[in-house]
Amino acid sequence: MVRRLLYLNGIAILCVVLFHTTSWGLTAMFAWTPRYLPVSEPVFDQTGSLPYYWIRIIEQVIAIAVPTFLFVSGYFVAFTTGHRDNLAWGQIWGRIKSLLMPYTIWSVLIWLSWFLLLGDISSFRGYVTDFLTGNTTITFYYVPLLIQYYVLSPLIIRFARDKWAILLTITGLFQLILQIGIMLELMYGLDNIPKIMGWFAQMPKWVFLARLFWFVLGMVVGFHITQFKQFLSRFKWMFFNIAVVCIPFGVLEWEAIFHFSGRDYLNMRETIIDSIYTMAFIFAFLGFTDSPLLWYSRICDLGAKSFGIYITHITVMDYVAKAIYRFVPWLLGVQILFQPIILLVGLGAPLVLMYAVEKTSMRKYYSYLFG
Repeated sequence: MVRRLLYLNGIAILCVVLFHTTSWGLTAMFAWTPRYLPVSEPVFDQTGSLPYYWIRIIEQVIAIAVPTFLFVSGYFVAFTTGHRDNLAWGQIWGRIKSLLMPYTIWSVLIWLSWFLLLGDISSFRGYVTDFLTGNTTITFYYVPLLIQYYVLSPLIIRFARDKWAILLTITGLFQLILQIGIMLELMYGLDNIPKIMGWFAQMPKWVFLARLFWFVLGMVVGFHITQFKQFLSRFKWMFFNIAVVCIPFGVLEWEAIFHFSGRDYLNMRETIIDSIYTMAFIFAFLGFTDSPLLWYSRICDLGAKSFGIYITHITVMDYVAKAIYRFVPWLLGVQILFQPIILLVGLGAPLVLMYAVEKTSMRKYYSYLFG
């Protein structure tokens, strides 16, 4: 099961890179149109086009990414704890250090690049705030989020082992209410919904409450894997079919939210159908335990390197996309070329960098750079 979860981690990191690829595709499609079309400001007339819906379908398929990461992390906390009453603080601190060192190094490198390339310098308070909240890049919030879950693990373990149904119910209801708040805010605006729902809608992604359910679900499955295997094996096809059905319905759900919002563009947020889809996908994946897996060793290798890829890929994609914007603007209007380039760079550059460090005298610093 451990190797299978490593494979699942590999799928998740592929989904993360692909998600940010589609984000750059939408940026080129809408925000950057003046660079390749004879217009003076961004236009949104490509909404509803074939490339637009292709991106939306991909976004729906890969909505599993971050929840799956958290599920796997929770599972491994349970696996590490085993039959003991709790997880030793030394083990918790070891996991936190493996996150903090690369996170700190890459945060500083990004700040330096901003200063050297753009002359951009913030206040000390600004840097501290960005560091603590993961606001340096759009992906770094995941690190303080995961650290919070590791710190909270000793408080959760007993409930995940002995009162897991209550724990899942409480965290699941909270997740549902939060997503309802987000959907209401997107459709009707913050000023037109109850204040309590607005509070849920505005909850930062780096706060532990935002996705606690997925980490808890991983711990619960980890502690009760024998019972879950029997259940999931019995209903694997049901979960598989639910996951498949959720893909088109998830696209329709987002388009309905987009329509009711009356806005030109919406940043992607996790919705109720996304959560149903993610749970069904994870349960179906775990249910088909005897099925062969495509490119097993390669995707497991990606799973083992997932944190290094996660923490480096977005910066590389950012610089390459902006270089295309500046020097080859016509490419922005050719999605069939632009997105594969961003995807190849986002996945390939981190792997090449990790390989280079691992195979040279720099290998003693590998864990500091990539976890």
